[in-house]
Amino acid sequence: MEYSSHIQSEAWGLKPKLDMPELFPPAVMFSIHDSDPRLKFKNSLGRLTEAKSHGKLGPLPDVTPSMMQQLTLRSAWDSVFHDVPGDRMGLLCQDSALSAGAKPTNHMVHAVMIMSTEPAGKKWIVTRATEFRGKSVCWCVPVDVEKGVRSEVVLTAENMISLESV
Repeated sequence: MEYSSHIQSEAWGLKPKLDMPELFPPAVMFSIHDSDPRLKFKNSLGRLTEAKSHGKLGPLPDVTPSMMQQLTLRSAWDSVFHDVPGDRMGLLCQDSALSAGAKPTNHMVHAVMIMSTEPAGKKWIVTRATEFRGKSVCWCVPVDVEKGVRSEVVLTAENMISLESV
């Protein structure tokens, strides 16, 4: 017990929640980043756009310009996860009790609690790209974590980012 309480006082905790009843599928892959990934996204987007303009991607029949734009945005965003090991990825699920017709409960998601003894400070909860209302979106939410403190971050429509606007 003494060892466990010492570790908890040295660790920061983060409890992400997904509150997006309209999202389908009702889940997102996420990880915690030590820095804002938007610059890496913009660099990747530039490389993909350049490759596309030089015809390096080859012909893609049946792909409309709008589809190509969404695919390019999603590929560029997902590139920020290339260096994230699989054991550092998580799946955040909407609680099935919030599905259409069900009465909401006090718990919005299946319990996810991340604890770490890595250095505290600013972190980003970053999700893989997903589709919402026909657009490619993600979450990139900054949070300050402190040793011995459990923080909660709720992913909602209000803090969702359209990849077109990054």
